[in-house]
Amino acid sequence: MGTFLREGVRRLRHVSAPFRNQIRLLRGTRAVQETVALRPEHRTGRRRRMHVLVDLIHRYCPGPEVVMVELGTVSGSTSVHVAEYCPQISQMYAVDIAKPDPAIDLMDRVDHLDFVHSDSVKAAERFEDKSIDLVFVDADHSARAVFADLTAWVPKVKPGGVISGHDYGSRNHPGVKPAVDFFFALEPANPIQLDADKVWWTIKL
Repeated sequence: MGTFLREGVRRLRHVSAPFRNQIRLLRGTRAVQETVALRPEHRTGRRRRMHVLVDLIHRYCPGPEVVMVELGTVSGSTSVHVAEYCPQISQMYAVDIAKPDPAIDLMDRVDHLDFVHSDSVKAAERFEDKSIDLVFVDADHSARAVFADLTAWVPKVKPGGVISGHDYGSRNHPGVKPAVDFFFALEPANPIQLDADKVWWTIKL
């Protein structure tokens, strides 16, 4: 009898899966990205780094003329998504030591985005202190590199601006958490906040 019931439940779950997924997506649209509802083509059941960044910008960088820097761009999907949902951003900089996939031309997809092909620490020399509203640290994930990125970029962020990053507490990148914790034990800032997809953030004092 138990085997029969289990098989019935399994079949029911299989048949109802498309409906359950649709309901999950519809319910999750605002929870995934809380400040701006996702368009149907962008709906997902999982909150990821780009959704967190959109919410941070709308809450703490209302604009106008917001400047954002992403360290570690890879394909550029995060920058493209944030640009689509944050019209208050007047300028974005995508910094990476490796060039993006040739099939993805970031500057064609986002009018106000500049790709900076450079080591992330060296790239910081191009920016004036207190000139950036949000920096997202997602380049080299070693403890030494994360600490160096924070040292180079935190002075570039305006008071009240957002300092954020990825992979805090990740088993695959064990150097991120101690580097962030150590840096902000020395640097005056609001407490570190954690969000989905192992994103950490704080507001600069």
